Formats: sequence, structure tokens, C-alpha cells
Amino acid sequence: MRTLSSILLLLALTVTPVLSKEGNDKPAIIAAAQKFATENATITVKIALTVEAVDGDFARVRMAPEESGKGDPAWIFLKKNDGKWTGLTLGSSFTTEDYQQLGIPNALRVP
Repeated sequence: MRTLSSILLLLALTVTPVLSKEGNDKPAIIAAAQKFATENATITVKIALTVEAVDGDFARVRMAPEESGKGDPAWIFLKKNDGKWTGLTLGSSFTTEDYQQLGIPNALRVP
């Protein structure tokens, strides 16, 4: 679930939020994703966070280095509980069991 060894090392988190599609929850999702990434990944390059999809109380955010060749993308899955978005998991690949265990809808699975 967490294959981050080749994804961004050390904690120098400088995030440039990128909002895709419309929606009032996007800023809250980006803020929650940034917090989750800071707490769960070590980052040494400037990254961009993009809300790729939202399905009900679940969201998928793509985390990628702003400069190509500086690392691989990863995804952060979040869930909204009591009006607040919180991170569930972060990684570059997920199994069917991972998605099922976390209750992530099929529509949000990484293609």
C-alpha cells in the first residue's frame, strides 16, 4: 500500500496546490491532503497536489513533483467525516484488497 521509496524524500514540503474541476470542497481536500502528506511522507522537492476525483465522501488527490524526472507520482485517498476531510492512505500502487479494506469507491481507483 505504501510504496514511496522512490517518491520524494525528506521533509521539505513546499506544495503548490492545483485545483481541477469545480467544487467548494476542493480547498479543504487540498489542505487535508497536504497535511496527510506532511505527516506520512518525506518530501524534498516541490510538489503539486491535484484533486482528480470526488465520489460522495471520498476523494483522490494526485501528488507529483512539479519538475519532471524528480520522482514518481503518488495518490492520497481521503474521506470526509463529520464535515472534515482526513487522509486514509498514500502510495503509488494499490491492490483491490486495499481499496476494499478502506471502502474506497470503484470510481476513485487509480486507472
